[in-house]
Amino acid sequence: MLKKILMLSIIAAIALIITSCQKDTIKKDCGCDSINKTFVSNLTGTLQKDSLIGTFYIYKMQSGPMFIFDIICNQEKVKDITPGSEVTYSGYRSSICDSSQFNIGNTFKYDITISKIQIKQ
Repeated sequence: MLKKILMLSIIAAIALIITSCQKDTIKKDCGCDSINKTFVSNLTGTLQKDSLIGTFYIYKMQSGPMFIFDIICNQEKVKDITPGSEVTYSGYRSSICDSSQFNIGNTFKYDITISKIQIKQ
């Protein structure tokens, strides 16, 4: 009986190791760690901070009730910029994994890794 329990424990441990290794090799196609990113440059928008989850994002309202949200992956790039500031920025966009946030009218939502940002003059 003890051998059987030990053998089942070993099999379970091996299965756990194999599945965790497989998860590490799967490439994400969305979010901040996505392998599919598009470079965008000289975009403008308003920097804001979601106080509930503490995330910075940049939004821009287009014609009609259409909004574009760039949720910032590398938050340290904007820590010295006051929310509400108009900014010009460039970076690498990827599709967002969880689109439940920012559901206002017609929205386009992205994650972005900022490479350059400045307060609009």
